Order: sequence, then structure tokens, then C-alpha cells
Amino acid sequence: MEPDEFAHHVGWTVSRTGFGSRRYRDPRFDQLSVPQRVTEEVS
Repeated sequence: MEPDEFAHHVGWTVSRTGFGSRRYRDPRFDQLSVPQRVTEEVS
């Protein structure tokens, strides 16, 4: 199985950046959110 075929099979996006190079992106990383900062309580 070719790398591009595998990437499309698992749902990754493939962008061709020039001279035959490619950039693969897993869209699951777009779903991650930055955790909210926890404020400290001083008692």
C-alpha cells in the first residue's frame, strides 16, 4: 500500500508541498483543546 493510499484510508489529509514532498495531517489533532488554567486556592 502506498503512503498516500494509506493516509486517505485512515482519514488523514495529504498536502503536496513541492518537488514530490508531501505533508500528512491527522485531523484528530484538530479536535484537541487547550486545557483551561486552574486557579490556585490559598486557604
